[in-house]
Amino acid sequence: MRELIKKELSKPNMHNMFKGWADQEQILDELEEGYNGFDGSVEEYLNNKLNH
Repeated sequence: MRELIKKELSKPNMHNMFKGWADQEQILDELEEGYNGFDGSVEEYLNNKLNH
């Protein structure tokens, strides 16, 4: 799951601020934990999380 999150955060269309998150273990831990309760794709979860 972590690799999927890192891959999404590293995509060219991600805002530059979020790309830096792909290298921060604490943020990855939080995103991974939060995604476990999310019903949708990793991309949907990150878009939802990053836009709010």
